Amino acid sequence: MKKALFFCCIVLVFFSCLENNEKGAPIENKNVFRTIEENTVINLYDAFGEDKEDLIKDFGFSCIVKYNGKTILFDSGTNADIFKNNVEALNIDLSQIDFAIASHSHFDHINGFDYLLKVNPNVKIYFPFDLFWGANIPFDVSGTDSTAVDSLDKRMQYFGGDFKDYHFNQTGRFWNANIEFIKESTEILPGIKLISTSSPNMGYFNRYPNLDACENCESHNARFNGLKEISLSLESEEGEILFVGCSHSTVEKIITETKNYTKNNIDMVYGGFHLLPYDRTALIGLTSRLKNDLMVKKLAPAHCTGHLAFKILQDHYGEDYIFAGLGEIVKY
Repeated sequence: MKKALFFCCIVLVFFSCLENNEKGAPIENKNVFRTIEENTVINLYDAFGEDKEDLIKDFGFSCIVKYNGKTILFDSGTNADIFKNNVEALNIDLSQIDFAIASHSHFDHINGFDYLLKVNPNVKIYFPFDLFWGANIPFDVSGTDSTAVDSLDKRMQYFGGDFKDYHFNQTGRFWNANIEFIKESTEILPGIKLISTSSPNMGYFNRYPNLDACENCESHNARFNGLKEISLSLESEEGEILFVGCSHSTVEKIITETKNYTKNNIDMVYGGFHLLPYDRTALIGLTSRLKNDLMVKKLAPAHCTGHLAFKILQDHYGEDYIFAGLGEIVKY
């Protein structure tokens, strides 16, 4: 009797599972992003957007892009746990991405890579050519007066006096990760370009304590002044689709460099424009230049663009302003 009852229970469970699958019950770990058509982008990490179930808003930026059979992760947000939550809520399988891009070294764009490397440890990540993330940049350790070296014993000289063209051999946070540093604008795959720019207003070693007092200030210029950035440009029939992380180089400069490098017009700019510090007059002027001088057809601002800029850009671009909040799917 007990054996018969046990057998009946097994049969019921089996047919119950079949019934659930026939009804379209969700399949665990299904990668919904695969079902979305090509040339699409989803905002994975941002502080604004519609209230969507299970998605967590936070200040930072990440998006995932599908382009001609490739799946590209662009930036990864501020908090790896929130990044993981949003990725899982959207049923995105990061083990299937083809490569990732770090637009620049700020924490609100790269911290999610710690989670990415757990699930996809061999994925290639493109970084700007930035010393502080491991780029092989020569560093002059001789100081401001090289004649002082001759008066020192060898034991007091860096590397016993053999320090010319010294290069750091780093390990660092992304030790053993598959990272390629981008020094200048380049096409990495057909139609896929990385645009290199640098911010004159942000960077490293940009001011020494006695810089104003020195007689020969050029000798004290910080060699690493200027934050390096890379942006993603995708060729389309309507023009380039440009993805920017935070636009510290200014969105105008990135657009101009993209047009110069690709010899193509800009169909859409998507991402953070970093316009929070600007007032209404400056933003109206910028909007006019984007539309009339640089002839950008469509805008999809996100992240650090700012409330005032959202409003002004929307008013001027009308139907060509694309809402790109957290979880939104944008077709380009």
